[in-house]
Amino acid sequence: MTEIDIPEAWSRVFEEIAAFPGCVFMLGGPDTGKSTLAHFLCSQSVQKGFKTAYIDGDLGQSIIGPPTTVGMVHLHEPPLPMEAVGWNYLYFIGATSPANHLLATAAGVGRLAHQALEEGAQMVVVDTSGLVAGEMGFELKFYKIELLNPRHICAIQRGAEVEHILKGVRGRRGIRTHMLSPPQGVRIRTPEVRRAYRQGRFEAYFSGSSLRTISLDTVKLCYPELPLLSKEGIAGRAQGTVLGLNDEGYFTRGLGIWEGFDRQRNEVSIVTPVEDCGAVRYLHLGHITLNVSA
Repeated sequence: MTEIDIPEAWSRVFEEIAAFPGCVFMLGGPDTGKSTLAHFLCSQSVQKGFKTAYIDGDLGQSIIGPPTTVGMVHLHEPPLPMEAVGWNYLYFIGATSPANHLLATAAGVGRLAHQALEEGAQMVVVDTSGLVAGEMGFELKFYKIELLNPRHICAIQRGAEVEHILKGVRGRRGIRTHMLSPPQGVRIRTPEVRRAYRQGRFEAYFSGSSLRTISLDTVKLCYPELPLLSKEGIAGRAQGTVLGLNDEGYFTRGLGIWEGFDRQRNEVSIVTPVEDCGAVRYLHLGHITLNVSA
């Protein structure tokens, strides 16, 4: 927020949102200032006295939680910086882009929003990725809106890049759309910068990891790519695969990387920074591999 002069329009938008608090959905392409606006709205909301939750729905450029997840945090004071606040809940998608994982991404954001409201949040600010173009962008964002039924949509665009999504939203009863332009000073991040950020987030998350074993007598495997595959079949394909350590509510306690399978002991070996795996009930295998040493 310190790199961008906060537009006066943002303050006006917050006052309109504060008059009718609820779920606020960020909509815009890459590098349009969505996360900065979300940060601003969260800060203003907390200062105004609302019980506020922030949901980070960007799998690759995540602020809350490691890449491959969507995350939610309840905010009790103005967040500065947002990366430092940690998280209350994660939902593992297993990829760094929502492409080819539209349903899983929408379901994860929906689960987190429902949890935030169930735990008393009055304002839920939902940040999203920059995937808005074409049929894929429409399907992801339009049906996220359908799922969340937000009270407010903050749409940021340079031209008309989100108009195809808004066609089916404008005029809806109970939804207010706030149209904004990208603020001056917003950074345009190259694919190389995005890749380096993602790699840095992974390295920071897995630093200090240990090799741990988890018994499949008490923990179930979930492999979305081939859900009917046996555990032996999974073991033959899973080396280096990132996985979610999910609890009984199917929220994610942390990430791991598959290292091996001991058939005799019926145990999976994983590299993970999670010290206590006692609450883990499911190993949800993702769609990417990483090379991290314990």
